[in-house]
Amino acid sequence: MASPDSPLAPRQARSRATAEALVAATIKILESGGLDAALIPDIAEAARVAPASVYRRFADKDALLRAAFLQVLRRSHEANRERAWGQVLGASLREAAAGVVELCFQQYRTMPGTVAALERFLETDTDPDFVREARALLRANIELIVDALLVYCRELAHVPSKKVVRFAAFHCGSSAQLYMRVKLRDPQALWHGEPRMSEAEFARFLAHSLVTFLEHPPKHPAKHPPYPRGRVLPTTGTRAVRKKARESP
Repeated sequence: MASPDSPLAPRQARSRATAEALVAATIKILESGGLDAALIPDIAEAARVAPASVYRRFADKDALLRAAFLQVLRRSHEANRERAWGQVLGASLREAAAGVVELCFQQYRTMPGTVAALERFLETDTDPDFVREARALLRANIELIVDALLVYCRELAHVPSKKVVRFAAFHCGSSAQLYMRVKLRDPQALWHGEPRMSEAEFARFLAHSLVTFLEHPPKHPAKHPPYPRGRVLPTTGTRAVRKKARESP
């Protein structure tokens, strides 16, 4: 590794600065124009470098896109880690649920174009290391919410399992994602048209459903006792079932 006084240090510093400028320009273009707008000539122009400079720092456009997406995800996770507890913690579970819903909406409200581009890119990218790290960072954001909610769940009459709390967190995140995609007229959204309620009203309903689900978690289905050995299950209809039940001791 070159020391700060070596002749290579300034060149390395300029190279890092160029790479950072290219990543920043890529994020800006992804946010304003989506994945289709992320073209090398436009990215290079926004970064104020020659297009050939891109290929001296990155193997291809996909490598540049991966670097941009990972930077967004890492910064988002760091911000969420600092913000989650302050925003989620409240005087009650209902206040905490409202904070969770707001945190979920912020993910899509802050950088909707970049989030939509990331979703498309993850569907088709062939780099397993990138996909693994990106999905791990997305899961880590959910786990921040789960850990915060568990603090309040311990005070409930029936404490839900961590699996139940995680499902509730995923439900909030996916509901906020769907609402924002429809609201922003994302062509990739499953549902189309204007949302039938305001964002504030939707968030209020979502927070209410979160609290209700955590206060009354689903019970495990009761396991029916095995049918006694030596008996043949009736298979000829309801009348036969009732007759068999009457004959049973």
